[in-house]
Amino acid sequence: MGADRLIRCNPWAWTYLDKYYYGVDNDRISDPPENHYLRISNVQYPISHSNIQPQKSNNQQPTTEIDFADYLYNSGDYIRAIGEYKRLLFSLPDIQDNKKEYVQLMLGESYLKIKDYPQTLSYFSLRNNPSFNYGRARTYFEQGDYTKARDELNTLEYSIFDKERIILTGVSYFRERNFITGARFLTANSTVDALLVNQLSRYDGKEIKHRNRFVASLFSVIIPGLGQAYSGRFGDGLYSLLTVVGCGSIAYYYWEHDNSKIKFSIFSVLTAFFWSGNIYGANIAARDYNEYQIRQYLQRIDSDLKQFDFTPDYSQLKR
Repeated sequence: MGADRLIRCNPWAWTYLDKYYYGVDNDRISDPPENHYLRISNVQYPISHSNIQPQKSNNQQPTTEIDFADYLYNSGDYIRAIGEYKRLLFSLPDIQDNKKEYVQLMLGESYLKIKDYPQTLSYFSLRNNPSFNYGRARTYFEQGDYTKARDELNTLEYSIFDKERIILTGVSYFRERNFITGARFLTANSTVDALLVNQLSRYDGKEIKHRNRFVASLFSVIIPGLGQAYSGRFGDGLYSLLTVVGCGSIAYYYWEHDNSKIKFSIFSVLTAFFWSGNIYGANIAARDYNEYQIRQYLQRIDSDLKQFDFTPDYSQLKR
């Protein structure tokens, strides 16, 4: 890892920012060692944001207490909106049950917006009906707990959220990188909102570009840097080649001109050090390449999802 790290500290490193490296600290690229462990199968890269959004602003001026809380919520002032919804919930005990349900749901939506998932679940667990079940499903989905999300979504079959159930279930498999299962599920349920579902069902993962990690390592055994170039990191590959060949050439020179062989031994060790690091780095480069391709694929899915509004309309409960 140390040799690989030294090789990757080259002028081309900046070209990989936001692709294989993330974040800058004190004018240096952030590159934590834990992102380069061989046994890690899923490095913690930034993930795209969910397309599930709370209700959009309707720009209406508040006329009632509930409207004022909604106004704060739609203005993006979620903390104050939470305060108003709580005040309504506890200071108005005689509030109609449907309006109380509305306030409870909006509290869940507000906490979901600020990603306070424990509080979100506490309000979406107050009742057991499709709206609250759907809220719990979306919360688990946002958390990345897709198994629990699917458990909640399964309760929504034949409900008013059946379309959302099918789409989110399929996408939950995609988020787990199980593209074939997600595509098959969506294909089997293509009668619901056929246009979008059919569009999403094409994401079976077969077109994702892939680099074999063993092959990448083998390439760099044969020619230093070839494994990195195989994975699209030509700058790292060139620097690996120059480093290993440079050290090897110096070692060869001292083999011919150093009778004591001390300098030859030093540069032989350095050559082996950087060559092994180059092999290690080629393996990691292939893994990072595959991860990047999957993330790009998921972004395409998210782009298609933008045409669908997952936001529930609770307004009928205020009447």
